[in-house]
Amino acid sequence: MTTSPSPGTPELVGRLAQWAAATDWVGWLELGGSLGRGAGDELSDIDAGMGLTIEDVEGKLDAIEENVTRFGPVAGTLRQHFGPDTTHLIVVYRHGPQLSLVVSPASSRSGLPPEATALVDKVDRLATPIDRSRWDPTSDTRREWTFLACITAGDALKHAGRGQFWRAFASLSTARDHYLQLLAADEHVIFPQFGAVSLENAGLPVPSRLADTLIGSGDLESFGRAVRILVDLLQPYIGEHDLDQLVTAIRPAIRDGP
Repeated sequence: MTTSPSPGTPELVGRLAQWAAATDWVGWLELGGSLGRGAGDELSDIDAGMGLTIEDVEGKLDAIEENVTRFGPVAGTLRQHFGPDTTHLIVVYRHGPQLSLVVSPASSRSGLPPEATALVDKVDRLATPIDRSRWDPTSDTRREWTFLACITAGDALKHAGRGQFWRAFASLSTARDHYLQLLAADEHVIFPQFGAVSLENAGLPVPSRLADTLIGSGDLESFGRAVRILVDLLQPYIGEHDLDQLVTAIRPAIRDGP
């Protein structure tokens, strides 16, 4: 007795598109991420969006899950609600591929996002490209990222000083992520809110000093040095948004060391 080989990523995408095209209440299907921009491989997640032409989107989730789990042996599924009418369905297949499918009303989309591919479009919702500028951060957003980077850097020192090293690690990582968002915005990459992901997708480097903010041990001195380096990298944004007093107020040790 022979068994059929598990479908690879291209086969799974093909099966998803075929099913969507044959299902009358599916209005459109788009493919995003690395596969959508033509840079994916067998390890890439299948990042997809689906628009339904019926009002009761929630009522069709069971049917969608039942069908996509037939594409190959499944290790597990999860649903995340993104709002009253949008659900993120995650399906992990046993042989490795992961489907990340965002299901929403077909009317929620008025064009095709950058770096995405329209696989099915029965209702003409993906015909017009959406300008990438929709995702460019405003000055207020950039200030918010800078503000949050500063206070989470201060939190990292506070938690380290209390011996709460896992909280300190988490805060430092969050501060670093906000810095990478700011850097991605400076580089004018698409979707700068994804920080490191967008920078690496664009093939752009990050300052080598950022590696010095990675900590392998849980001592206060290491956190102090890492935070001071990160705040030094943040300084152009701190100055741009007049946040010097904020940095000084939340944690003098950011400037002076632990």
